Amino acid sequence: MSDELTPQGGANGDHGDEADDIMSAAMDDTRYDEPTEEDERLIELVGYLVQGIVAHPDDVEVDQFFDDVGSIYGVRVHPEDVGRVIGKEGRIANSLRHVVKAAATKSGARVSVEIITDDAPLDVADSDAEDTPETGA
Repeated sequence: MSDELTPQGGANGDHGDEADDIMSAAMDDTRYDEPTEEDERLIELVGYLVQGIVAHPDDVEVDQFFDDVGSIYGVRVHPEDVGRVIGKEGRIANSLRHVVKAAATKSGARVSVEIITDDAPLDVADSDAEDTPETGA
């Protein structure tokens, strides 16, 4: 192979060649550079469905992320619309997930839809701190 990847070590050169090879290969992997036609179709579907639910349709953003299993479509909406997209007991969000998964079965893709909120990490951190029992020494 003439396109061998050259590992680039850290500042001191002590990093293993195997880790560098993996990182170089991942950075050169073009599979994740641009969404496929199927991905674009599903992103458009998610955006269309969410825009029909919210009061601020111009603020809807759909981003694509990847994990071990497949694609994750992250949905961001105006802060006032988060409750509308999630729905009572998460019913709207779950319905959205089911529709998108059904649409993805045509291509055999594995997809997931997640609602991204800016305050979620803070709520988790705050609730953990309150629920953690203090231990006396």
